[in-house]
Parts: sequence; C-alpha cells; structure tokens
Amino acid sequence: MAPVRRQHSHQIRCLCVSKWKKHYSYSRISREVELARTRVRDIIAHFKSTGHCVISPRQGRPRLTTAREDRRILRATEQNRFISAAVLAAAVSKDTGCPITPQVVRNRLNESGLNGRSARKKPYLSKKHRQQRLAYAKRLAHFEEEDWETVIFTDEASVELHGTTGRVSVWRRTHEAFHEKCVVPTFKSSRKSLMVWSSISADGVDTMHFCEKIVDGEYYRGLLQKEIPITRQLLGLPTPTNFVQDNAPAHRAKATKTFVK
Repeated sequence: MAPVRRQHSHQIRCLCVSKWKKHYSYSRISREVELARTRVRDIIAHFKSTGHCVISPRQGRPRLTTAREDRRILRATEQNRFISAAVLAAAVSKDTGCPITPQVVRNRLNESGLNGRSARKKPYLSKKHRQQRLAYAKRLAHFEEEDWETVIFTDEASVELHGTTGRVSVWRRTHEAFHEKCVVPTFKSSRKSLMVWSSISADGVDTMHFCEKIVDGEYYRGLLQKEIPITRQLLGLPTPTNFVQDNAPAHRAKATKTFVK
C-alpha cells in the first residue's frame, strides 16, 4: 500500500521559509518545526522555484475511463436495466484492457442520472393488454360527473395480520441486530393474512366483507348477491348500475359474467 501523502499547512510552510531566510540549516529547521528534513527541503525547493509558499492547484487523479467507454457503459445499461455493475465492469475491462471496478461503473451511471433502486413489481401487461386499456380509457373519456355516479368499483385485498411481508427498514447500531426494539416479530400462525372485499363509488365506500375462504367463482357470486343490494341501498345508487371489477379468475368465470349482467 502506498504511503499517505500529507499536505502541510500554509503557516508551517511560511515558517520554514522564514527560518531558511535567516540562514538556518535544514536540520535545524526540521528540529524546530518538527518535520522530516526531506519535507523541509521540498518546501524550500518549492519556494525557490515559485517565489511563494502557496500550494498551487492540481488537476487530481486522471479519469479512469474515456468518453467512449462512458457511452458504452450507458448504452449497455439502457439495453438491460437489470445488469449488475460487477458484470458490466468485467465486460468493459475485458474489451478495453483497462481494469475498472464496479464502483467506477456506478459513478458513471450516477453522472448520467441513473441510480440503483429496487424495481417496482407490477402485473405484466402485453401489447394487447395495453391496447385494450387505451381503448377502454378512450371509450370513457366523455364521461361527465353524473355518469360516474352510476359506476361502482369492487375489489378484494389481502391484509397482513402481523405487519408487512415486504422489506422493513430499522435504525440500529452494529451490536443491536437482535435488540427487542430492532426485531420484527413473526408468529407461528396458520393464517397470516385475511382477504377483504369492498366497493367504492362517487357517493362513498361500502361496507367491508371479510372472506371466510378462498374466493372462487361460487363464493364470489354469493358475495355479490349478498352485498351489492345493500350497497345500492346505502349509497343510493341508481338502477342499472355500471359494475366494474378486475380480471381475477373468480371474476372472469362464465357463470360470474352471466350473473353480473
């Protein structure tokens, strides 16, 4: 490992020069200012060549990658947003013959506005799905406020009984990994989540229905037969009502589609 280079303060450098002007030897200056003799010699040599004690600005370490290599890193990342910095660094090093570290790749991507983040998880949408959604949105683009008052949206949601199953962040010290305040408790329960059904319209939110079993087509149709009349009565929805649901398997069953109509 290379030795750490230390830059002395402006006051120390001026003190060495002032003593040298008094014809002090390098050894005497070294003892009085408590610096190595070679350091004193370098300070005096700098003064002789420049005529001052000010440290001139330096360019710093040369950039490890060229502009062409920077563009290649960015281009490879644009083609595959999930490529790791380690894989990309190895590929660039192999092609250029200049070894670079994954951190260099991260720095170049950060300069271009790309940052490593956790990817959001969303349902897959094919080209056909997107076309259907766009057509659906255009078909309803002319809806006025009174038109939306005839629409009811329904859906189910899984609610975790003991917090979240996702990633949980905590502020802790190194030795507090298993501290009671820093640990997320888990439970040996046969049922960790609960399925809840509800609906919403322009006039408000309907009552919630706690599903007692897996929501299949038969259970879902019984749920609608029980809850929708109550919803219409509570919210004062007109007849007929535009019923909106997603494409869950229980919703797409032929018997369910016939029942909804």
